[in-house]
Amino acid sequence: MANPFREAMGGANARQAGQRNLAPALLQHIQGFQGNPMEQLQSKLNSGEMTQDQYNQLRGMAENIVQRMMGVLPRR
Repeated sequence: MANPFREAMGGANARQAGQRNLAPALLQHIQGFQGNPMEQLQSKLNSGEMTQDQYNQLRGMAENIVQRMMGVLPRR
């Protein structure tokens, strides 16, 4: 199964070392996303396309990203 997030970030051709600004590619991926992400994840879990362990790993990464963003974004 192809990973759409990885493909949006440059796939196998993405640089492995050094820092990259992923924001433009991430924004483009978000803007092109169709549907409800939670419903799509639940559908993948129900169909067996994604395991509970994969879901847990994805959720952990998403929570880490949110924490990092909260540390960078200005507070209102």
